[in-house]
Amino acid sequence: MGPAKRGVNLETLRQVPAEYARYALLLPLILLSLVVSGFEDQYPLLKRFSHWRGVTVLVLTLYVSGVRRALLLSMSCLALAAALAWNPAQGRPGSIGIAALAFYGVLIAAAPVAILQRVQRKFVEEGVDAEVVLGALCAYLYIGAWYAYLYRTMSILSNAPFFAQPGSDDGLNYMYFSFVTLTTVGYGDLSPAYGAGRMLAASEAIVGQLYLVSVVALVVSAFGRRMKPRP
Repeated sequence: MGPAKRGVNLETLRQVPAEYARYALLLPLILLSLVVSGFEDQYPLLKRFSHWRGVTVLVLTLYVSGVRRALLLSMSCLALAAALAWNPAQGRPGSIGIAALAFYGVLIAAAPVAILQRVQRKFVEEGVDAEVVLGALCAYLYIGAWYAYLYRTMSILSNAPFFAQPGSDDGLNYMYFSFVTLTTVGYGDLSPAYGAGRMLAASEAIVGQLYLVSVVALVVSAFGRRMKPRP
């Protein structure tokens, strides 16, 4: 009786997808990273290592999403280069600074793409379970981070404040403004100073709403359904 029971338990464990457990840990890790960024002004040490925290979570996201080993290795090297060159990018954007911005932009863009590809494969092959839902939410958070990067990059490359409010151009405000815009909350305390920034913010609001009413709505409505096995 004992060995049979152990066999059942082992079989049950084999049926638990490893990626689900990973996405279940990845989502709170991304949220924790966002919360920690809010304390960077009070604790300079956190701000000094913020880019290292960001690239670490990005590389972990690619690993969780099951990208190929060669691609994961190349993206990890790219992340290391971006982290090393990030501080020069904060000053006048020379060649090293522009390269750091480009590397970091590629990383942030790759994260939601990798997540959604994994989610799409899971959705087609097996239907919608908790892994698919959590993956879709992780991708949503990365969309907000991507737009925050675009706002900050626009300010650095143009060498002009992005926000119309004086003294508002710091890293925390870019992330805050991005998620306020993505969720269409629109507090109105921060606003872009020029037309290109306003149109970029408008596109984020549109993308945020389309994502919620299409991807998230589809995933939630199909939650728990299992695909019929192929003959």
